Amino acid sequence: MYLAETIDNVLESKKDKLIGTSSYFYICNVLNRAFSKVEPFKFKYETYEDYSKEDYSLSGIYDMEEDKKYVILNFAKTQKNFTLKPEKWKEFKFGVSQVCQHEAIHQNQWSFRDPSSVEQEKLDFRNIEGTIEEEQEYLSDIDEIDAYAHDIAMEILYFYPKKNPYEVLSNINKHRKLWSYKYYKTTFKNEEWSDIKNRLLKKTFKWIPSIKV
Repeated sequence: MYLAETIDNVLESKKDKLIGTSSYFYICNVLNRAFSKVEPFKFKYETYEDYSKEDYSLSGIYDMEEDKKYVILNFAKTQKNFTLKPEKWKEFKFGVSQVCQHEAIHQNQWSFRDPSSVEQEKLDFRNIEGTIEEEQEYLSDIDEIDAYAHDIAMEILYFYPKKNPYEVLSNINKHRKLWSYKYYKTTFKNEEWSDIKNRLLKKTFKWIPSIKV
């Protein structure tokens, strides 16, 4: 993705400020200030009761009406601070970059459309799972297939850097670290999803040459 280098450079420039123990507000503030100068992503945080103090996750939303890309950092509700250990930096940077690029793809998809032609639902920044039917409908969307295919391509190169990425793709069921593919596989378990799967893997194949991790 064309934003990969820009995103990674911004994150690396703030590495010293992000590693260590910081408040949720401080982490988002550092990221917002850093990205506002080069590529506007809006960072927010949400908290969850079932997260331990070491837990975190990342999610994203693209607001087509306001043309804003949101990245949400999800933390423990029982805490106000999060400790990012040096050995976890590479994983954290990859996760942030992956979500940023995912939402940038959605922004690019909508740059050719009229947002007023579609009624957008109220933005929900909470990372709450819907019903299995809702998840299947969401993952069946052509735009999501394209964006998640990019996620899978990134994961292939990140988790299996010494392997031929096309060989990993052709034997994707043997590779357990590809969480975006696992998300699809789990969501469509016991369902006929060959058409969706084929489209997803073809898109992943096309994304691989442009991936930088």
